[in-house]
Amino acid sequence: MSEASEGRAETEAAGAAEPYDALVARLERVVGELESGQLTLEQSIERFAEGVRLAKEASRKLDDAERRVELLVRGADGDDEAVPFEPEGGRGP
Repeated sequence: MSEASEGRAETEAAGAAEPYDALVARLERVVGELESGQLTLEQSIERFAEGVRLAKEASRKLDDAERRVELLVRGADGDDEAVPFEPEGGRGP
């Protein structure tokens, strides 16, 4: 594995464990850095790639939250009930 892909994997692993709000704060910081015009081309490309990864992870967390809400609101018999959410690959409805 190359150094760049190792760094990307570490960033993705950290992002998966990071709360949504922290991901958005990091994304806002990256956007600010990109908009500052102070970065070299290489730094800009690196920050842009980081921003894309952060946006994807934040989007994934939002999708997970939406599925959780749907499970809580919609029961099998049409009545409202709380069903524990299990991520893909886990036990769940």
